[in-house]
Amino acid sequence: MPNRLADSTSPYLRQHADNPVDWFPWGDEAWTKAKAENKPVFLSVGYSSCHWCHVMAHESFEDAEVAAYLNEHFVNIKLDREERPDVDDIYMTATQLATGHGGWPMSVFLTPDAKPFFAGTYYPKFSQGQMPSFTQVIQALANAWREEESDIREKAEEFTAGLQQVLERSIPPMTDKITVSLLDQAIHSFHQEFDEEHGGFGGAPKFPPFSTLRFLLRYALTRHLLPGTQEVVTHLVDSASFIAFRTLEAMALGGIRDHVGGGFHRYSTDERWLLPHFEKMLTDNAQMIEIYAHAAELADDENLRALFCEVADQTVGWVLREMNLDGAFATALDADTSDEEGLTYVWTKNEVHQLVPDAQSLCDAYQIIESGNFYEESTGHPTGTNIPHLVESASRDPRLDLLLDARNLRVQPGQDDKALLSANALLISGFVAAGYVEEANSLADYWLNRFNEFLPHQASDTQAAFLDGYSYFSRALLDLGRTEDAGKVADQLVESFADTRGFFFNGTMHEELIGRQKPFLDQAVPSSNGIAIEVLRRLGRNDEALNHLTAAYGWAQRAPAAAGTILIECLEQLLLGNDSVETNGDAPQIQAELDNVNPELKDDDYAYVNLTIRIPNGYHINDADPGAEWLIPSSVETTGSYAEASWPDSVSGQYRGEIELAIRLKPRGSIHDFQINFRYQLCSDSECYQPQSVTLNGQINPGKVNL
Repeated sequence: MPNRLADSTSPYLRQHADNPVDWFPWGDEAWTKAKAENKPVFLSVGYSSCHWCHVMAHESFEDAEVAAYLNEHFVNIKLDREERPDVDDIYMTATQLATGHGGWPMSVFLTPDAKPFFAGTYYPKFSQGQMPSFTQVIQALANAWREEESDIREKAEEFTAGLQQVLERSIPPMTDKITVSLLDQAIHSFHQEFDEEHGGFGGAPKFPPFSTLRFLLRYALTRHLLPGTQEVVTHLVDSASFIAFRTLEAMALGGIRDHVGGGFHRYSTDERWLLPHFEKMLTDNAQMIEIYAHAAELADDENLRALFCEVADQTVGWVLREMNLDGAFATALDADTSDEEGLTYVWTKNEVHQLVPDAQSLCDAYQIIESGNFYEESTGHPTGTNIPHLVESASRDPRLDLLLDARNLRVQPGQDDKALLSANALLISGFVAAGYVEEANSLADYWLNRFNEFLPHQASDTQAAFLDGYSYFSRALLDLGRTEDAGKVADQLVESFADTRGFFFNGTMHEELIGRQKPFLDQAVPSSNGIAIEVLRRLGRNDEALNHLTAAYGWAQRAPAAAGTILIECLEQLLLGNDSVETNGDAPQIQAELDNVNPELKDDDYAYVNLTIRIPNGYHINDADPGAEWLIPSSVETTGSYAEASWPDSVSGQYRGEIELAIRLKPRGSIHDFQINFRYQLCSDSECYQPQSVTLNGQINPGKVNL
């Protein structure tokens, strides 16, 4: 019997409508039931084109025994991460903090007031090595809730407090200036991580580094306009260009690109870009169109330029042919066809020979062999089938159209037919870059016609768009030259999402959750904070842009590989002649005082003082070991004497209000003067300032001298 998901607008939720699990959608009904029955909540998050989401569904959620146990002991919520990215972001951050990694399906267990106490991703039906089975997990958690509920609630409170720090806080820059050296050091960092043989960064699995590529191309185009000796600048530009072009070429030749039908698959399961994870995302392909179109403009090599242009045009062709929803564009195609990953896309050599005249030359060019080149992702077993790919640049063979015609007669992967503003906005920018201006304007009009009190997150919903939708769409309108429309969108963006510095992902019109995320870093999509900053700069509101950049600049220093969008904005500020980042201008000050500036030396050869710290209301400082690497710990240093500080206990990693440190001092030789330097980082609930320090002086009284 179908559950509550049958009428959902989400294809992913509808896929679970016939599960024996008593699923609820995210909403008041589920939380009311959880509180009334005092049951923990199992939150399962995924999306329709996610392969391992389907695997876990078949193994566990379609199993009657597993479902019965879940229904008895939990309230079960199924969530589409693309419909509610705000919820997904918060609990994915929790999962990453708890486990050190993330991914989908995401499996999070919550108290009835939505606070996480256990998190993970995919769990198999049967235990595998060190990984427990899903049944073992839910039985252990149900028993723990029954026997240790109060402890679980207390730990969930503590974890949520730490989660909120990570979600809501910006990171201060290490210096108060944007410098050319920041950009140059990023190039050196990328070069060190670059895979010169295969392109891209790191080993398997390998994801397209979209925002890093955007930064590299922009850097290569403009670096000569900034200070530096010609020899050094030339070397850096050559390095940036090589990394970008080699990666783009490798992806264009590899199996991650669909040579038969156009477009790109999600990522490569190997380091060579050969073996794809087969889902196709609109967000990925929209960015590919834009990046390849810009790269074609920069490439000096005629073969590369032709290849990049072909890739952009072929990807546009795939989008228009397979993703069109009569005005807007669909979100994704599934990785699986009939529960088998990649079934639609692979070929035996015999099939190719039956379909194509003089097939051997095509097989030679696209590496189609008798034994097959495709290996099953999870086991590594050969399948006997092939993924067409190239080993050197060549124009697309028109005989591939015969394979495409045959492929269109096969069973096709499912389509996630949600039309999301954020993904469509990225596509508008891609269309513009590739010269498809008519298509871009038509798509922009489609969404502007739905802009009433606010922009919608998806075409068929009354849910307001989030920061990514607002920022990407206003940028897309600027790309089209529609400045007035972009300004209207940007006005609401600032009104609804802006904090003092930086932007929240969910706005004032959205549901209040256990925290508010400020997304500064790039993921599979650009940093929505970075794009919002770009929009303000391009609209001529650069004072606002620079102010918000102060909340993001620190990430570019600490994590350049995940901050390509922010690096671009740092570059643009330098091109405008701005190199100052005022981060502490309005930071309030703590008060610090010693209870005794002339302590007496005791019989144990130590003098003892108490340092009282008073922290302004609404702010906190970090303790001596705050956990996150990017947070600055409080510390005590002395000159003139040795010192040891005893720190108050801190459950959350923070101190608020008034605290007292017990310090013992020991003179260095005959020197009795001392100086205590207390270093701290002051934070509000939404941002942190650069580290500050306060100095206090005193003199140790030697007291009674023993003769």
